[in-house]
Amino acid sequence: MAGQPAGRRRQRGFAVLAVAVVIVMIAAAIVAGWSTLTSVSQANEQGRSQRDYLSEVSVQLAGWYKRELGQVDAVVSAPDPQRVQREAGITPRWRLRVAISDRLLRDGIGYRVMVAWLPGEGDTSALDAATGVFTPSANAQWVQVSGFELQSAALAQTRAQMSRLAQQLEIGYRVRHLADPSRDVSINRFRAVSCAAPGSTEFPCLDSYQPVGATAIPTLAGLDPQLAFNAWGGPVEASNRMDSSLTQPYSMALRTATPWGSQVGMIAVASP
Repeated sequence: MAGQPAGRRRQRGFAVLAVAVVIVMIAAAIVAGWSTLTSVSQANEQGRSQRDYLSEVSVQLAGWYKRELGQVDAVVSAPDPQRVQREAGITPRWRLRVAISDRLLRDGIGYRVMVAWLPGEGDTSALDAATGVFTPSANAQWVQVSGFELQSAALAQTRAQMSRLAQQLEIGYRVRHLADPSRDVSINRFRAVSCAAPGSTEFPCLDSYQPVGATAIPTLAGLDPQLAFNAWGGPVEASNRMDSSLTQPYSMALRTATPWGSQVGMIAVASP
């Protein structure tokens, strides 16, 4: 090759150098591509992990709400989020934030909203405690737990149990009426004829509301003991004077308090 002109040798050198540069560029592109794919894969995996984590947090918050159903909405102000996290068994990850609204009221039902989110950079996510409205940042991941459905179900269960209780009392009235040979319809069999000395099978005189479970009514009417309590574990009360009719058709009044302070009422009516 010594006989080749110097210009041709330079051209061949430039060609080799160009090929080498192209190879280096291709290798760099491949490395960059793999790096990008790896970064995207890792980001996707973290995103899935965070979504799974928030789903678990949602279940834990709902479980805590169910356990505290009779107490959590008894006050207006929100419980401490840090305490709720501890009691719910939540392990904080990815800078988890939890916020809880004040007690809200919808369709006569007291409840609150709980929100958990993973903040991004410059996070401005916020829960309006007075309305229960959550405004997330664009890059935040979040879940929300509402106590409305839980409290609605408990209220429906309470009304159903009180309806059963009223039916059992009405059956008890009829049994007592039919057991009396006189079948005297003027006798109010929801309360003893003599309050000072009630008969062994007569319902006691309850001039004011008394917890059903603290009276002889469950035994006399053969009630399921659970009917003496509402779905939140509070007592159902009865009176055969207050809110009751002492003239035909005779009745016995039932009531129980919700955790948020309203009353659920039911009336057992005589049907000889």
